Amino acid sequence: MLNTNRILFLATTALLISLLGTFHARAEETHRIPDAPSAYLEKKNPYNLKEFSQDEKLIKKFGRNYKRKCQKCHGEQGDGLGPRAESFIIKPAAFAKPGYLKERKDGQLFWIIENGSPGTEMPPHRLGSRANLTEDEIWQFITFLRYQFTK
Repeated sequence: MLNTNRILFLATTALLISLLGTFHARAEETHRIPDAPSAYLEKKNPYNLKEFSQDEKLIKKFGRNYKRKCQKCHGEQGDGLGPRAESFIIKPAAFAKPGYLKERKDGQLFWIIENGSPGTEMPPHRLGSRANLTEDEIWQFITFLRYQFTK
């Protein structure tokens, strides 16, 4: 026969597990990245995707940089399933998801990379941050993402 304390413990544990599962599901469903300020949305990428796609040296360079700075969260295939992503409540963006990159302006992507994504594990990557990317490097990353994951 179970004692009262054990029954109370089991009921409390079951309730907490249930609540945590609900919180996790809601966090993923309700997170919305804020729109970038208009000054960012008006920014134009100085890199031409067609020219970039013909520069094997630059593609390899940014493939290595993606692997070093992004892959652990966003995944090798840009699916948002990198090894670190398992522990995140709000999962990283899946660049390879049909339409994901097409629906976002370069300036929006620039703003997210530069400033991070509030309420998520995505840190800022601007100069002076831990990632310390220059404006030119951010543009190259955006061009690489479009090249690699827009099919």
